[in-house]
Amino acid sequence: MNKILIIDDEVNLRETINELLTYSGYEVYEAENGKDGIEKIKETEPNLILCDIMMPVLDGYGFMNELKKTKFHQIPVLFISAKVAVEDQSKGISLGVKGYIEKPFEFKELISAVKLNIIPTGTE
Repeated sequence: MNKILIIDDEVNLRETINELLTYSGYEVYEAENGKDGIEKIKETEPNLILCDIMMPVLDGYGFMNELKKTKFHQIPVLFISAKVAVEDQSKGISLGVKGYIEKPFEFKELISAVKLNIIPTGTE
């Protein structure tokens, strides 16, 4: 089963995304900031990461910098954020982000992005 890690400090949003993705057949894990996210990646080895930008402790940009230092750097990351100005997207892409999903979003938009970017496990 494909695994997805959601990194977002907004508890309600994180739980809602978790429910929707779980219902769609994904195994979903949660982290409340980038630092927690790095630890969860080591435990869960997800196929895709959905990450907010603006978070306490370690923001999305800091998370991407830390992820690049790990053996998990090849896992695709999609930023889910209201920060979608051209300079924000350029900064994310330069750090290795595969795409952006603008908050607020519709679930069909999220699930389409997930399907396009997830690395299949091949063990379904």
